[in-house]
Amino acid sequence: MTDKTEAAVTLQDIANAADVSVASVSKVLNNRPGVGEESRRRIIGIADEMGYQSRASRGHSAAKSRDITIVTPGEYYSNSQFYGDVIRGVLDEAKSQGVEANVRLIARDLPEAESDIAKILGDTVTSAILLVGLDYPEIIERIVQSGFPTVIVNGTDRSMRLSSITPDNRSAGWLATCHLLDAGHRNIVHVTFPHRSSLIRRMDGFRDALEEAGIQFDPARHVLDLNKEGVRDFEAALAIKQALKAGRLADTTAFFCSTDLVALGVMEGLKESGYSVPGSYSVVGLDDVPIALYSRPPLTTIRIDRMELGRVGFAMLQERISNPSLSVRHVDLGVTLIERHTVSSLI
Repeated sequence: MTDKTEAAVTLQDIANAADVSVASVSKVLNNRPGVGEESRRRIIGIADEMGYQSRASRGHSAAKSRDITIVTPGEYYSNSQFYGDVIRGVLDEAKSQGVEANVRLIARDLPEAESDIAKILGDTVTSAILLVGLDYPEIIERIVQSGFPTVIVNGTDRSMRLSSITPDNRSAGWLATCHLLDAGHRNIVHVTFPHRSSLIRRMDGFRDALEEAGIQFDPARHVLDLNKEGVRDFEAALAIKQALKAGRLADTTAFFCSTDLVALGVMEGLKESGYSVPGSYSVVGLDDVPIALYSRPPLTTIRIDRMELGRVGFAMLQERISNPSLSVRHVDLGVTLIERHTVSSLI
């Protein structure tokens, strides 16, 4: 290879030797996603061979010297394609960088979840934590006090002591609702199970879109809260049938659902009540889990790149490990409207 000294070696030298762009070299040496595993390994090997020992490459070594613990509620992981994909993104990125990752499943609700976290924090193998779908203030307080490097994926710390990444949930709700508004729908009901801040942000986006269209938001008219109906998200079909029988949906022409799972339940409830989608009602979901493509008809939804959510969360944790004094930050990941066949136009 080359006889360049550390002081003389540049990112361009490494890029030339690895036959990649300078941007790719920068991403790898700063522990950021966006570069394939084979290229990543080649860049790291060439940088080491050339004697490049920048702050970023030292950070990579530090990251490899640690393992991480991924913590998520067992109910989320077993029942949701969403969380399975997020964790797969973390595991793939960890593997590409030679970092050991341990998945720990805990209870969903307090106080059991807090007790499970206490056990994890007392485990000698725990050195850094990714909380996936967990942002209870009680759990955040325990982790902050522990001092472990931690990042929240698909959740937020409103006290801004832990960095976090989420989909841009408010924009997602806004996009979905605007799509229905653009198709001429004005009587839209948001079906939700708002037990987490992410789902509340989706409802905020729904309200934003209505109000921008000159429609005054009325929760009693525009929201079907599954929690208040006494059902869970996977029981949305029952709630829709009950609402239809009670005459609560007399003027409704469309539904924006907080998740694809809820949307599929809404479609089933409408079908069982003698209605068709999109003939009688239009439906939009959110998440774009794989089953959404195979519903009948295929579901119009908002896509979240769940694996990228996991990859970026992992990268943020590596940054935290390498530089504990780094400012706390929150990242919103972009979302995309996926048009399929559950929305009809009234225009």
